[in-house]
Amino acid sequence: MVKFPLAGLTIAATGDFGSRRTHENLKRWIEKNGGQWATKISPEVTHLVCTKEDYLNKTPMGNAECPMNPLNSSINPHPVKQALRLKLFTIVTYDWLEDSLMKGFRMAVKGNYLVARAIKEVKKVKKEKKRTKKETIKKGGSFVPEPTSMPALFTDRYQIHRDSTRFAYDIILIRVNLLQNKSERYVLRLCTTHDVPKHYASLLTYHTRDRPAQKSVLAPIGSDWTTAFGAFTKAFKAKTKVEWDERLKVRRGEEGAFVYTPPKEGEPVGEMDGDFEIRGLNSGG
Repeated sequence: MVKFPLAGLTIAATGDFGSRRTHENLKRWIEKNGGQWATKISPEVTHLVCTKEDYLNKTPMGNAECPMNPLNSSINPHPVKQALRLKLFTIVTYDWLEDSLMKGFRMAVKGNYLVARAIKEVKKVKKEKKRTKKETIKKGGSFVPEPTSMPALFTDRYQIHRDSTRFAYDIILIRVNLLQNKSERYVLRLCTTHDVPKHYASLLTYHTRDRPAQKSVLAPIGSDWTTAFGAFTKAFKAKTKVEWDERLKVRRGEEGAFVYTPPKEGEPVGEMDGDFEIRGLNSGG
């Protein structure tokens, strides 16, 4: 039996969630997973997906590229203000929607899935860092910010990111030179936090037989999705000479480029061109 994690929900959205998370894509993902897309705030809405920036600024719904509200902005200027006034539904982060889609069931709306709670948590962390820095300097020490080096990623805080297809963003790129009897490989990873609000990091490790592994952070701990994913795809193109969304169509780039081998048949291959449909999460209990 097909699972529709958003069945019975009417969802609106406001804010810029990144180039791949357009309102047009959100509408498609929500409808394909049983929900209804709302173009304006009304008592029928059950959830408003909102960025922290829009919550704080209470900006008009939609944007120039994808206007969510077909009505005149003077009639419906501030969706967050309307939502707070109606008090009929919850204002949630994008992470709530993403996790509901990826896990195949509706996540409970609590903790940092609530935008207001997530904002308070961010302010709390910033305040604590500021206090720690002040106390350290007062005691005569030097303040060392949270490290962004490779080892810091592999803690209980971070894990390999998996998208809605359950594809793991932990890939290997290989280049072999038979004449020189030389083999090189890059391990490219995109990591995410276990908890919310979600933070990301991306990193690259170079391996060859005649030297130690060379590790580099492409997007540091605490990066947002756009930054980390952008760094991941940029590195993929730089090494393979192939666009990330073309990875299944083009098996080899230019002469001398590294080669990406897609997953075996039947295994998750990852989202394509911003797709966020749920695949493989439609059976069983």
